[in-house]
Amino acid sequence: MSRRFFRVRELALLLGLAGSYCPLGFSQDAVSGPHRVAEEAGFEVIVVRSPEEAQRALDRLQKGEDFSKVAREMSIDPTAEAGGYLGKFDPDALRGELRDALKGVQPGQITPVVHLPSGYAILKVMGAEGRTEAKKDVDPARNLALSATGTVKYLPNLGGFAEAEVALTGFPKTPDWNADPHTVCDLRKQSLEAFVEAAKQVLAPGQTGPLSGMAPIDAMHAHYALGQIYAYEGKMEPAIKEYQASYQLALSGLPTAAPGMEEALGTMYLHKSEMENDSFRAPGEKCLFPIRPENAYRVTEDSQKAIEYFLKYLEKKPDELEVKWLLNIAYMTLGKYPAGVPAKYLIPPSTFESKEDVGRFVDVAFETGLKSFTTAGGLIVEDFENNGLLDVMTSSWDSCGAMHYFHNNGDGTFSDQTQKAGLGGQVGGLNMIQADYNNDGCTDVLVLRGGWEFPQRKSLLRNNCDGTFTDVTIASGLAEPTSTQTAVWADINNDGLLDLFVGNENGVAQLFLNKGDGTFEDIAVSAHVTGGGTAYTKGVAAADYDGDGWMDLYVSNLNGRNFLYHNNHDNTFTEVAVEAGVPGSGRGFATWFFDYDNDGLPDLFATSYFTSIEETARTYLGLPANATTLKLYKNLGDGKFKDVTEQADLAKVFMTMGANFGDIDNDGYLDIYLGTGNPSYGSLLPNVLLRNHDGKYFVDVTTSSGTGELHKGHGVAFADLSNSGHEDIIEEVGGATLGDSHTPRLFKNPGNGNDWITVKLVGVKTNRAAIGARIKVTVQNEGQGTRSIYRTVGSGGSFGASPLQQHIGLGKSAKIVSLTVTWPTSKTEQTFQNVDKNQFLEIKEFAEQYTKLERKAFQLRGPQRRTSDDSARATNVPAGKN
Repeated sequence: MSRRFFRVRELALLLGLAGSYCPLGFSQDAVSGPHRVAEEAGFEVIVVRSPEEAQRALDRLQKGEDFSKVAREMSIDPTAEAGGYLGKFDPDALRGELRDALKGVQPGQITPVVHLPSGYAILKVMGAEGRTEAKKDVDPARNLALSATGTVKYLPNLGGFAEAEVALTGFPKTPDWNADPHTVCDLRKQSLEAFVEAAKQVLAPGQTGPLSGMAPIDAMHAHYALGQIYAYEGKMEPAIKEYQASYQLALSGLPTAAPGMEEALGTMYLHKSEMENDSFRAPGEKCLFPIRPENAYRVTEDSQKAIEYFLKYLEKKPDELEVKWLLNIAYMTLGKYPAGVPAKYLIPPSTFESKEDVGRFVDVAFETGLKSFTTAGGLIVEDFENNGLLDVMTSSWDSCGAMHYFHNNGDGTFSDQTQKAGLGGQVGGLNMIQADYNNDGCTDVLVLRGGWEFPQRKSLLRNNCDGTFTDVTIASGLAEPTSTQTAVWADINNDGLLDLFVGNENGVAQLFLNKGDGTFEDIAVSAHVTGGGTAYTKGVAAADYDGDGWMDLYVSNLNGRNFLYHNNHDNTFTEVAVEAGVPGSGRGFATWFFDYDNDGLPDLFATSYFTSIEETARTYLGLPANATTLKLYKNLGDGKFKDVTEQADLAKVFMTMGANFGDIDNDGYLDIYLGTGNPSYGSLLPNVLLRNHDGKYFVDVTTSSGTGELHKGHGVAFADLSNSGHEDIIEEVGGATLGDSHTPRLFKNPGNGNDWITVKLVGVKTNRAAIGARIKVTVQNEGQGTRSIYRTVGSGGSFGASPLQQHIGLGKSAKIVSLTVTWPTSKTEQTFQNVDKNQFLEIKEFAEQYTKLERKAFQLRGPQRRTSDDSARATNVPAGKN
């Protein structure tokens, strides 16, 4: 493929000239007048990964090939086996992009290509009769990649992530380009440069050739798309210039498109204001929600322009919660919230108040030396050097973004020792997980790549036990490129070796059996864990949920119900999610097992993921949700679960991405921290801290704790970084684009008077890291009697990894009556009586005594005055890039 071919064909596809791209949901049909399809009609669908594949499918259909045949051969949608048949239903059940594309489409006709979060879709309208040979129609709500889920209003794509992906997809590449992360990096940069060059040529005055003579709506799309790429790179001045050109075209002849451009311009000016005021590089409390008046921005011109455009939008559509929300944030940046917000658009401060106070956490990331500035990424907190100090490792979604390895200096600071650790060549990776896969006593790392994108290679980094790591991916058999950001280590056959389950997007899962010689074998098909075909998996977790001594697997899917794989004890599994009562939200993301009520049974938490500010705003305002909510399933002990979401006060919609759990107040009950957001620059929602109230319900303590980071939250971990007996919250913050890069957050725990104990387990017959081993601590709390607290060794949530050593809060004035460890491989138990509290222990499988570990406590370095120049020196992006 030549670069000229990229410029003409792929650019045409991107800019909408091929009739396939509708960036803000407006189309020529929307401008000239809607033509609705029948109240209920039959539909078929084809979904593919790239615009090139979409064009090939469209070419075949236009040549007269049968839609069902093309769907079976090309579609990645779950309906592919049925020839793409969705069933008969009201078109209002579909996503907004698909509803727009259906305007004017008559029975027997097909839509243009429509860009969705899950790929590129083509719909066919069949008529009210549907497919006569079908035994039953498909419920569109089961396919959440296409479903509107009631009347959910999705956030517009602002920031250029989708455009950058299309640019890379259409760029010339060698067949094995995605097997090397550095090649992906090079092609990413080249494709962006080629796109900008080509777009400038298309939009140059007097341009002639295949793309000349654009209709006004096409010119509007062209300016918008170029602005998106500039925004992707963080070049807000030229981005806004292109948005303005698009807006003027809308005003001059396409008035129905104007409100969308007003929201877009308001969002871009607000993002530019954040950049001008160092909210990404030196956030401090400037982007803790709700922004306090004393943290108002110094440079206010761009925030004022944002307000101007949001108000223009609301004059036409005064009830739009999404734009009201952004308007209120814009006033916060000026220090004029709430008094300055027009009364009819005000979201009152009482909406965000916390009902409980757990003390104020303070971000000390920069002061402690956790200095990086990257896009979204993964996070692991672990004692990689076996010296009793927890180190921090981060990755970056940016294809060219480097990993960071922060060595804990033991004095409240960290040193970036990435190069020394041999990790300087590792780039990219949306998530990471840790385990001692080879049982040598040193914790290894798996980097996961390709999430939300095209298939890419994973990286297995073997810890050499000397402070360095070696990439052994190819030798281990894990190098096949897939699209994933989620995996879990678990010993599925109790042989003492950790196996690996990988959840993939638009593909089948992988289950790698550890062969004990440093290599793995994929047994997913024979193990029956492929979900019957492709899925769009965003989270996986493992636990022995039914107490039979064997690890089971849970899979959270974005595009339909979740899977629960029950272990059959013979390297095979049976899918039982519906029977067990844990189908999930239908649009899943992060998930985990944890014993939230300390009854000794692993319960299940599964988030929902709707990219809708409106739905989150409805949660805060106490309005009914149109989207499905978070899900909490209580384990009943008989292989079944009960949905207790409502009782636990978790029937909320939070746009959750990175997430994890820990005990912020050492009361023995596990709390939750949710990172929020999506790639759009309009995705400004607070990350959320939920306190577990005695195992009965959860209370939002975000505002009182000062942990409501307003930007995109990805890898999350809970860890006692200073050996002081209190878990801090560490978060890798940043969006999907270079222009949404951010520094990490380290929210220092203010401390409390409750007791604790930290237990490190060492397996002998069980895997060395003791993943899957269970701990039971029986305590007496003064005046409260005796109770038990339960933990299972693992890294916690499915997006971000806490240490494998287990920090266990014991409550106030606690006495440990007994501590019991249950080992999964040997099926043995160890019980120790009258263990001292507030200490670090190591317990080895089969040992008659535990070992007290000497751990020096210290204070994390506290906040100091910080300048933007200081922050810029610690970044991966040149200072002043805009």
